[in-house]
Amino acid sequence: MMHRDPNTLDLSQQKLCLASDLKFWPIHQRGELVYRIEIPKLHKFFRVGYEEYVLLSLLDGKTTLPQACGLAAAKLGKRAPTTSDATTIARWLIANELAHLPSVPSPSRTVKRSSDHGVLKSLGKWNPFWIKVPLAGSTLIIDRASRFMSALFCRAATLVGVLLIAAAMVVLASHWAEFSASSAALYLPGNWFGILVAWVVLKVVHEFAHAVACRRLGGEVYEAGMVFVLLAPLAYVDVSSCWRMNSRWARIAVASAGMYVELLIAAIAVFAWLAAPSDAARFLLFQVIVTAGVSTLLFNANVLMRFDGYFILADLIDVPNLAAEGSASVRRSLAWILTGKDSNQPTLGSWRQPFVLFYGIAAILWRVVVCTTLFMAASAMFSGAGIVIAMLGMGLWLGPPIKVIVDAIRRQLADGVFASLRPLLIGTGLLVAIGWLVIVCPVPTSIGAPAVVQFLPETVVRAQAAGFVRVIHVGDGENVKQGQVLLDLENHQLTNRLASMELTRQQNEIRLRQATEEHDSASEQLIRRNQISLDEQLMPLRRQVAALKVLAPRSGRVIAPMLSQRIGDYTEEGESMLIVAADTDKEIVAVIGQEVVEDSRSYLGQQIRILDAGGQSLRGRLERIEPRATDRLPSPAMAVTEGGSLAVRRADFGDNDAKEDVASMRLIEPAFRGRVSLHGKTAMEIPAGTRVTALLGYHAESLASRWKNRIRELWFQVQRAN
Repeated sequence: MMHRDPNTLDLSQQKLCLASDLKFWPIHQRGELVYRIEIPKLHKFFRVGYEEYVLLSLLDGKTTLPQACGLAAAKLGKRAPTTSDATTIARWLIANELAHLPSVPSPSRTVKRSSDHGVLKSLGKWNPFWIKVPLAGSTLIIDRASRFMSALFCRAATLVGVLLIAAAMVVLASHWAEFSASSAALYLPGNWFGILVAWVVLKVVHEFAHAVACRRLGGEVYEAGMVFVLLAPLAYVDVSSCWRMNSRWARIAVASAGMYVELLIAAIAVFAWLAAPSDAARFLLFQVIVTAGVSTLLFNANVLMRFDGYFILADLIDVPNLAAEGSASVRRSLAWILTGKDSNQPTLGSWRQPFVLFYGIAAILWRVVVCTTLFMAASAMFSGAGIVIAMLGMGLWLGPPIKVIVDAIRRQLADGVFASLRPLLIGTGLLVAIGWLVIVCPVPTSIGAPAVVQFLPETVVRAQAAGFVRVIHVGDGENVKQGQVLLDLENHQLTNRLASMELTRQQNEIRLRQATEEHDSASEQLIRRNQISLDEQLMPLRRQVAALKVLAPRSGRVIAPMLSQRIGDYTEEGESMLIVAADTDKEIVAVIGQEVVEDSRSYLGQQIRILDAGGQSLRGRLERIEPRATDRLPSPAMAVTEGGSLAVRRADFGDNDAKEDVASMRLIEPAFRGRVSLHGKTAMEIPAGTRVTALLGYHAESLASRWKNRIRELWFQVQRAN
């Protein structure tokens, strides 16, 4: 059946008839009486005001549109729609197949209809960024699940659940350092399968919660299935029937049911995590907490996408079609900018109209960011095939709006070249300006390098010989003088070797005297050469044995909190034993990323700002930047597992330094170290080990370049972790 474009119909004397399968019911919205319209077979809902409803009730297929306007005016007076309003309403009814001409059959709800964008819409269903697959028999599964989950949504259970979630948040906050120590393992590819399984299972439970809540409050579930976002599976359910509910709080309850159940699971997992007997169980529960708690707040509570947070916000501000209203508000504003024509604004109240406009702009920007990120992620993750997938997805996403723009340009050109001059010039200027801002315009941002306050390298006392710690002569915080004995080490193998060589030297001296007395020149020369060789071997050996008595290289205060526990420990040669330093012997070591190191080098020798955790500003001098990047941490305190900001991984098992958890951590991506000197007074005020941020000037880069580099960095981190 052919359908004409409503905009091409002359409705001045036409008779309209409402579709026979429509359902109407009144509700109160923002203190006014409005009517909802439902097409039951399609599960579509619409809303009209009371005045529009009166006009619609007169469209019986026998009354022309002007006659209906007259009858409505007799009943409503000045509140009645004008002829122009009635024409707009009629075109809207026909476009949405809520009404039809008497000469045309009532719209069919079972046969898929073509449209001007039919090909694009059909292809759009297979956009790799968003593929929706309904599941057969899903309503039967939901019926069975409702029997078990319905009790979760009674008032008593909901109150207990909310209190449990609140208690879990308090407990998690008090154990945050311990909890965050597991985050480094999230970068390991071996753990991704478990995270994916937890994600899929929890999202299925999430959608079941929506369905059960909808059923409990009197709604119906028409469909359920899976949505694949860049091939990542997500579950979905169609609970559009909740729009039949007159209470907006009932609709909010349905929208928030999924997040409530996920947060409840996360809360239970928090308490189980505290009592878990093994590290494996604790990490499994950590995955559940992150997936059910953090991810559901970041994604499902996002009001800029049509997830749970969006529907909750729409009901809270009493704007049911918030996304559509926002898009329409943006289009009206754009049309006014381009053409200067002010279209009729909907009645949304004094504050709702600017709020909806702001929401529409934010939602469009968010969709652009998300789709651009998915585009770059697909290109990076799937190499050549990813580029094809990304191009296909972007084409299918941009196709419909581009066609709308092209059609709008055609209609504008039909009004004449002069009338089209302003929108074409302004539109082209806006596109060029947006492209320049995103692709070309450098955006300067401050370079903030994570850093830590440390004592100067020369203050570290290292073992000059290997051995066991036998005697400790000083304590932490004690003031010592240069040359004072700090520790006694014991190495029987070393001392026995020295004694043996000393004995050999003495024996060699005896043989040398005998050869001299006997005037045996040949033997004398041979023994002297042996004596020289022995002396060369004895010199470093004597230094090592002497180094078993560890002396203070300088005067200062001993800094070694765990020194008293080192009795009996074996110490390798070169290992750090303790620190002897004055309060001014400190510097700041910054970790500088590879992408900003060149910008940072321009500040060598200059004063820079340093911010501590409390926001207090200090000053320091950037002395040097190490010429080579390293993946070693300057201090364990900088790792995210210890409350810092640097993502880390475990070193390879073959790494000799991977003996302890802290020492086995490496940066995901190698970075450069910058050393910042401190003024004496500043060094005295700030404790060693304090995490700070070094502000190393500014880095200018376009937004597009930043997105591209960020995706590349993330993928590089994945490759490094693998």
